[in-house]
Amino acid sequence: MDRKKFTGIIICVLFLTVFFALFSEGQAQSKKPVGQAKKLSEQGDRFFGQKDYRNAVNKYAEATAISPNFPYAHFWKGYAHYYLNEHDQAVKDLDKALEQGYKPVLELYKTRGYSNYQLKNYDAALKDVRQVLEAEPTNVSFYSLLGNIYYAQGSYQDSINAYKKVLELELNNADVNYFMALSYAGLGDYAQQGLSAAEAIKKNTKFVGESYYLTADAFRRTKKLDEAIEAYERAINVKPELYEVYNRLADIYRNENRLDEAIATAKKGLTSYPNDGNLYLNISRYYSLADRHAEAIGAAKQAIQFLPNEYKAYTNLCRAYNDLKLYQPAIEACLKALQLNPADGETNFYLARAYDLTNRRDTATLQYKKAVDGLVDYTNKNPEYSDGYYLLGNAYVGAEQRDKAIEAYKKSLALSPKFAKARYNLGYMYFLTNDMKSALEQYNALLQIDADLAAKLKQAMEKK
Repeated sequence: MDRKKFTGIIICVLFLTVFFALFSEGQAQSKKPVGQAKKLSEQGDRFFGQKDYRNAVNKYAEATAISPNFPYAHFWKGYAHYYLNEHDQAVKDLDKALEQGYKPVLELYKTRGYSNYQLKNYDAALKDVRQVLEAEPTNVSFYSLLGNIYYAQGSYQDSINAYKKVLELELNNADVNYFMALSYAGLGDYAQQGLSAAEAIKKNTKFVGESYYLTADAFRRTKKLDEAIEAYERAINVKPELYEVYNRLADIYRNENRLDEAIATAKKGLTSYPNDGNLYLNISRYYSLADRHAEAIGAAKQAIQFLPNEYKAYTNLCRAYNDLKLYQPAIEACLKALQLNPADGETNFYLARAYDLTNRRDTATLQYKKAVDGLVDYTNKNPEYSDGYYLLGNAYVGAEQRDKAIEAYKKSLALSPKFAKARYNLGYMYFLTNDMKSALEQYNALLQIDADLAAKLKQAMEKK
């Protein structure tokens, strides 16, 4: 090789060496935050310290725009988003910080775990929480979070185990007893549900109203209705905005034939929820059961105002019109309900009754059949609801199937022994089938529940 070529090769090699050295240095420089980015990040830190998280986010964003490889700024930006409840963006920034090697990584797992939980990314949240608990096996807050995640996933026994760990570490933690009660409710272990809720109340949990509700629910499910009533009343007194309490308590009063109290309870719910159509629906139904039919019409109309597409509101209106012998408006209301739900058994029964009482027996017969079919389906799906069997019994009466009516009324009374109207109807059916012994038994039982209705049953049997 001649001298000239050799010199050229050497120059090229030297040039490439210098080029790659400069390139590598430039790459290394690009991975480090430049001075301006650091200044912006420091400004973000000051805003963060002042709890001005929005401005903190903005400064960290400016810093990472200048220096994309800036794990510190990504972490604190994510943390600020967490405080702003912007959990989706928080997770994105925290992921970026982790990718870029942020330390200490444990704080990142803690923040991201909470954000993933808020986003319902439960599997991702579990991974973060387990990382925290591996490093800090006595961290009470994260055992609580672990329990909450398992509860949200429907893994109730796992959630209980996590909450028990909290109690091992912090015996007087009142709130965890409330969360345990929720988990026991999910398992259907109502005895433990009630005990845990009572313990939460004893320890002065911040969830006092909710704990009374869970206590009451446990009593209700175990048929201790007097205790359930007392606990529901306490729940309302402590926390009037607990919506479901009004429905549960009113329905117990209905079940106990304490209809005035059922009405009063549902009306009390209107104080907190004045525009709630479902409360008006229930009030209308209770008025009908209490033979306060004009008031039932008023409540049904209120329900329609707030729930114009709810078929039950028109059904209740139809029922009340029927009871006042206003058959044409009853028919119109029932037809409106059936436009919204053609297969509803209760509505078909009231429509059949209106046709029957206006001497359209053939049309009524067709509606009674639809009523029976619909109510059989309803009671199959709601086997614990006494009203369903009561209505089915009524439909069987209209369809002239007295034996089946008797069985339906008996099922209703097995669920709700103080259901006065069901007992009246059962007694009358026994009378019509010449079973006077059973008819008198129902009369005597009714006498203990509702003396006025018992007198009407006696009068009806004597007239016949």
